[in-house]
Amino acid sequence: MSENLIKESTCAINKATQILNRGGLVSVKAETVYGLACDPSNPEAILKLYNLKNRPSSNPLIIHVNSLEMLKEIAEVNTIASSIINFFWPGPLTLILPRKKNKKVLDFAVAGLNTIAVRMPSSEIFLKLINKFGKPVAAPSANQSGYISSTKASHVIESFGEDIELVIDSGQSEYGLESTIIDLSSEKILIRRLGVIDKKLLEKKIETKIYEQNEPKKNNPNSPGQSFKHYSPNTPIKLNVKNPGEDDAFLGFGSIRLNHKPFLNLSENGDLNEAAFNLFHFLRKLDKLKKKKISIYPIPKKGIGKVINERLNRAKVNE
Repeated sequence: MSENLIKESTCAINKATQILNRGGLVSVKAETVYGLACDPSNPEAILKLYNLKNRPSSNPLIIHVNSLEMLKEIAEVNTIASSIINFFWPGPLTLILPRKKNKKVLDFAVAGLNTIAVRMPSSEIFLKLINKFGKPVAAPSANQSGYISSTKASHVIESFGEDIELVIDSGQSEYGLESTIIDLSSEKILIRRLGVIDKKLLEKKIETKIYEQNEPKKNNPNSPGQSFKHYSPNTPIKLNVKNPGEDDAFLGFGSIRLNHKPFLNLSENGDLNEAAFNLFHFLRKLDKLKKKKISIYPIPKKGIGKVINERLNRAKVNE
């Protein structure tokens, strides 16, 4: 076991807070995926995070808060934003809002934009860390930029080893996919990244039309998750495969029966939520085998299955 990997505890939160206060990096579980946390008011900490992830500085970080009061210190909150927050926070929904410029979140952390991507996680350990730290926390996913997101503490160690001062092990993330990102900074409400909370549920709750971004933004993204290549294993992947090649790793779904090895099934019962929970973990396991391809069985494009397919379409850029 790595020396920087410790189980969730009060001691772990205290240690993580000390590290953040001195400009270090810690990894903590969100309900979505594991995050790589830093102090967004510390330029050295932000630089350390971008360098470690090999993340372009034009890609802004999501800022995490623990209260409406903390949010209002860094963002403009209008009526529609308040309504959405009442329904969905804490939870896996990120809002892009007009930004209040101050030293709590530096320009460097948000790519110099006039907007800010913010959310309040429902993960208890993450909220406890923000409470103890007493300030907003920047936290992109804890993986190399473009690679498969981390849903377990062991994934974070695989990605970064001892380069992170502390990784808090809180078990596997509940959802296994990143937050939905909606843009409230323009006239139309726009989904910038599909995620756990779907468009239909959002529209039902706020009784307002929501639009989807047709394709990722090539330049000047105003939130994470908008690059064409993302969530990608090193092994090329092929989608909608029912008969994998002899030298392929195979990722299945539902009650399929194939005498093929290696083979993992996202959900034998055809449960899309279970498939989402397993997706990144299973992709990482198959990627380690260094096969010719990872062939993936068709996954229904409904509910969270739509998000799974979106992630896989980004991942197959390596194909």
